[in-house]
Amino acid sequence: MKYAFATVKVKDMEESLEFYTGVLMLKEVLRFSPQKGVDIVFLEDKNGNKIELIASGHMKNACSEDSVQLVSIGFEVEDLDKTMEVLKEKDIPVVRGPVETPGGERFIFVLDPNGAEIEFIQGFKI
Repeated sequence: MKYAFATVKVKDMEESLEFYTGVLMLKEVLRFSPQKGVDIVFLEDKNGNKIELIASGHMKNACSEDSVQLVSIGFEVEDLDKTMEVLKEKDIPVVRGPVETPGGERFIFVLDPNGAEIEFIQGFKI
């Protein structure tokens, strides 16, 4: 079995694309509408890892009605301090962290426009 992609249900496709392409530097690789009122965009990082964004009026977004996060996506970064500077420049607040683990990893969390948690981690060892 091979990992294919993670899916995030989004409220506003263009706002979400701005975040995923402008902040996370993912590249749009496919966009289509399988039925009226449903838009799907696949994004990819430089290593070929993919995220699927789906916008549909029939679906809930990444955050449940009681504000519990249903999606969390982790991105490994070389320099967490530099990443935090870039996020600050883009007016994206850190909602948790930075946290340092006993193993030396450091990480923070931000929220995408849909309430999905995005983790940036430095020193990831798995």
